[in-house]
Amino acid sequence: MQTQVLPAYLYQQYTQDPYSEDLQAFFTAYNNESQTRLDDTNNLNLPIYTKQIAPLLDWTAYGIYGVTRPSLGTPSVFSPLNVYDTVPYNTIAYSQDTELYPNNYYVVNDDIFKRILTWNFYKGDEFQFTNQWLKRRIKRFLFGFNGVDFPIDNTYEISVAYTNGYEIVVTLPNTTVSPILQSCFSSGVLNLPFQYTFTIDIYSGTKAWENNSATVIGWKNNSSTAITWYGAT
Repeated sequence: MQTQVLPAYLYQQYTQDPYSEDLQAFFTAYNNESQTRLDDTNNLNLPIYTKQIAPLLDWTAYGIYGVTRPSLGTPSVFSPLNVYDTVPYNTIAYSQDTELYPNNYYVVNDDIFKRILTWNFYKGDEFQFTNQWLKRRIKRFLFGFNGVDFPIDNTYEISVAYTNGYEIVVTLPNTTVSPILQSCFSSGVLNLPFQYTFTIDIYSGTKAWENNSATVIGWKNNSSTAITWYGAT
């Protein structure tokens, strides 16, 4: 980043001019003003979108990153209305579902917009798609306020399962941001490998744990509170 302007200067042939002192004062004032403007621009931290607010945030996102603030709808609901004698001819294709929703949209405030930008432009996880790559990005989106990165030491609360070769079910904890992340997946505003289709499941309360390994897993209670275990019925 350029921190010092290239100063303008008075040509040598004008140094003997009777008004050379006035001319030199003009160039000095010009250089000082140029440096002040450059310092003010640098202090805006335009590339650091996590420090910006609208409308400067939108201007920066579009001007530097080529991204506009998206619209996020609630997940679509479809109804199979297009069978014979249910709709007029030549209005809806046969055997096609009719989209009833979304009729509600989430407010993409500055916080959510910055989280989307961080998902799409964060380079710390590199570019190879893995389960850990996906889970780290999800956790950063859920808990990274204003898109700010933070140390991620585990991703236990996020589950990634393959129901088919290219179909992925992601299970998220139930947070205030989780439905918005779900909408981001369905709306296509996040950079993801196009080979996969993603289904987002938000859970609340307790989840059943299943051991898919032949190895016995032992449970240890690190709390002073007693835990009652019930066998399967």
